[in-house]
Amino acid sequence: MNTLVMRFAAPGLFRLALALLVFVHHVSRLNIGSAAVYIFFVLSGYWICTMWTVRYSKTRASYLTYLISRTWRLLPVFMLCSAITWVVLFSIGSIPNNIGSWFHQATSNLLLLGYNGLSFKPNVPSWSLDIEMQFYIVAPLLIILMSRSLWMLLACALLSFGAYLLNATVTVAPFLIFFAIGVAAGSSKWRPDPRLAWGSLGVTLALIALCLAGPFKGVLLGGANPGPLFAYNGAASVVVGLMMAPWAIYTTGCKSPPSDRMYGDLSFIVYLLHWPVLRAITRADSAYGDRFMAIGEALIVVMIGSWLIWRLFDHPINKLRSNWVAGRLAPSARPVLASAA
Repeated sequence: MNTLVMRFAAPGLFRLALALLVFVHHVSRLNIGSAAVYIFFVLSGYWICTMWTVRYSKTRASYLTYLISRTWRLLPVFMLCSAITWVVLFSIGSIPNNIGSWFHQATSNLLLLGYNGLSFKPNVPSWSLDIEMQFYIVAPLLIILMSRSLWMLLACALLSFGAYLLNATVTVAPFLIFFAIGVAAGSSKWRPDPRLAWGSLGVTLALIALCLAGPFKGVLLGGANPGPLFAYNGAASVVVGLMMAPWAIYTTGCKSPPSDRMYGDLSFIVYLLHWPVLRAITRADSAYGDRFMAIGEALIVVMIGSWLIWRLFDHPINKLRSNWVAGRLAPSARPVLASAA
């Protein structure tokens, strides 16, 4: 039983489950993909705070090393999946005549920044990576301020709420509260009590199930013809993301098998690769049975393709990145931090 619980709460497996929720979001009416992304943001805030404190802050030219390392971590897989997406869209004739500025497309498809502001997003899930990159730029400052006062969490909440009212959705500001929760947890070394963590998971799943089984199911069910209650889906996604935060932070401290790190790496690839695969295989106007079979085929292709990309492309590149960062550690820090993430 303990082994089963350990695997269920493993951080890498949890991240892979979140990526698969985004897949479900794109193949069904169940609209909870945004909530999964918000939980990713919480985890990102925690891990960036931890890595900055334990590793990056102890390197030469720490901020520059940190930015190069984080960019190096995201860009190769993003650029590969972006190239795959463009090939798929071109082959099925799904590139619109007016895609806006080609310069904006080129820079955002190469550097990620600005992707969320594109009028045409080739790989739709990549919008969150733009937000992630924006967070990376300001994260060290937020970590320093949060370490001095946890009141920064309230300030981030107010900033996010104000940015939401101003509809500043192409910036990190509306989403900053999710990153800040993770940073606050990492800065204060907060580990949720198991009862709180499991309660967070159980209550959230129960509320989702009750919502889907009752008269308010329209809040979570979108699709081509969403009902009037779907107007509250955005707020519901925020609530789900906040309610799941204790569970997300709890998983970061759970023991896991060696394979779990691979699952965590796969989550990033699945998140990006599923979009072009779905565009290539599935058709919304197909018969229900045919579409169901196509979704199954897409899932198989995504999982096999993601593993191959991880094994042959991402994993070797990530080892080079990790070794480069390790080489920039101060001599006194190397023995202690040789195995840090």
